[in-house]
Amino acid sequence: MHKILELKARREALLADMDAIVNAQGDDGDADWSAEDEAKFDALKAEDDKVAAQIARFEDVERRKAAAAVPVAAMPAAILANLSDAPAPAQAAEPGLRFARMTRTIAAAGGNAYVAQQIAEANGDSALFANQSAGIATQGGFLVPEDVSSEVIELLRPASVVTAMGPRFIPMPNGNLTQNRRATGANFAYGEEQTDAPATGVTFGQVRLSAKKLRGIIPISNDLLRQTSTAVDRLIRDDAVEDAAQIQDRYFLRGVGTESTPKGLRYQLVGTPMAASNILVFGATATPSIQQVDNELGSLELSLRNRNIVVTGAQWVMSPRIENFLMNLRDGNGNKVYPEMGDGMLRKKRYHVTTEIPDNLGAGGNESEIGLIHPSHVMIGEHMGIEVAMSTEAAYKDASGKMQAAFSRDETLMRMIMQHDIGLRHLAAVAWGTGVRWGTD
Repeated sequence: MHKILELKARREALLADMDAIVNAQGDDGDADWSAEDEAKFDALKAEDDKVAAQIARFEDVERRKAAAAVPVAAMPAAILANLSDAPAPAQAAEPGLRFARMTRTIAAAGGNAYVAQQIAEANGDSALFANQSAGIATQGGFLVPEDVSSEVIELLRPASVVTAMGPRFIPMPNGNLTQNRRATGANFAYGEEQTDAPATGVTFGQVRLSAKKLRGIIPISNDLLRQTSTAVDRLIRDDAVEDAAQIQDRYFLRGVGTESTPKGLRYQLVGTPMAASNILVFGATATPSIQQVDNELGSLELSLRNRNIVVTGAQWVMSPRIENFLMNLRDGNGNKVYPEMGDGMLRKKRYHVTTEIPDNLGAGGNESEIGLIHPSHVMIGEHMGIEVAMSTEAAYKDASGKMQAAFSRDETLMRMIMQHDIGLRHLAAVAWGTGVRWGTD
């Protein structure tokens, strides 16, 4: 089913291109229709016919599979034992619980969506898969329906430091997006009557987003999966959200950028003219004076202001060590230098704390970083939704790198996949302080 969705998205893009060519013609119709336009239109039309035929074939296979499906003769005894006396659960009011129940039910069905529907019905939860299309993927997974995956994504956004700032979210139906990035502004000047206005002076760069695949494996005890409990649903939901948010922040903030990983905001500036003005090296001292701390924080604000970024809308991001140092900073009378940090503010701007900004950077392994970001210039492109796959037999590595077997541990592994990328509409919207040793002694 996920293939059908990809093909339909591709066809929508083709039709949009065809429509653009037709609308570009003048009121005379064929009067402005060039040979080049006709060739482009015919090529798009041929590709659309091809995609339409592919969609028809896939849909025909789905119909045949549905017609050939037979009811399960008997539910597994272990599942029936847990479902026979279970009361019909109420519809989940909390966002994300429906995703967790779908995941738990699919896992109990061994990844088979048809069996999962039977389990849900036997469990008094027939509405769980009603009007939903849990398509079976080639890896034995399923594409979570859009309305369900959107609940999880909305929970993920405040859990992630970068997405909690309020950046711009942009859909990428085809997995790619290219947009102009304004590099310099227009030139305005006063002048005499009947003299030429100055040249525009506007120059553009480009920001290119391509879907990067974020994957995670979450081991779930089969004892939990056998239970029909809202508490279990919350556990599954929260594990998925918290783990995904942590890794997303790691790359959205400091990813160096490869073919398969996003380039984080810290490294978006590297190799550009903005690096000299917006990547600053702080004074390498563990116990700076109050004036020095204030000056260095102010220098990040000035980097944005010098590029006409409205600094009042910017937000800080820092490590827990830096937050602890700034919160404990006292003046000569014992008063807190930044009392507003108790309300989540620093110099009248919101701040965020994450362990994904390390404290062991630099040659001495004791440096950290602090960033100032204006989120309205940050773009996050999102492709498709959430894809989930289950396995009771696969192996996985635990936190220590030791290989574990799900079968021998009586676990089910949930693999969750999301696809997205991050970019900056205006590079000057990020200022980054490096070499921060505050609080190391």
